[in-house]
Amino acid sequence: MLHPQQIQQQQQQANEQQSSLIGIPEHFDAEYIARNTKVVSFCQILISILGGSIAGVLGFNDLKGFAFYLFVYYTFVCIFVLKEKKSKLSLYFINPNAIWYETLASTLMPFILFWTFFYNIIHHYK
Repeated sequence: MLHPQQIQQQQQQANEQQSSLIGIPEHFDAEYIARNTKVVSFCQILISILGGSIAGVLGFNDLKGFAFYLFVYYTFVCIFVLKEKKSKLSLYFINPNAIWYETLASTLMPFILFWTFFYNIIHHYK
């Protein structure tokens, strides 16, 4: 029969081994995770504004503009993920895969706004 302290130590060792194998940190600091998510979201909004401006200047219409939006969005995400590949994204975000789809809808509005703005200024008022 094992002493309760021995059982507790064995459980702690098993948990440490399991978390080290998976690579999941033991705890998350919600403030830092929220800040990291906010920074990535802010960068994606800026890229969306830039992409919308470029789409408007180039004169994309209809589905070409939305295809360009998806291209710009996923290009930025790929560059971000490849840049941060050296460090584990799971240390900075609860779900690193959420970067691929989390702000897709919220960055669409600034893209459309700047796309239509620059398209109307350049192509309708010639």
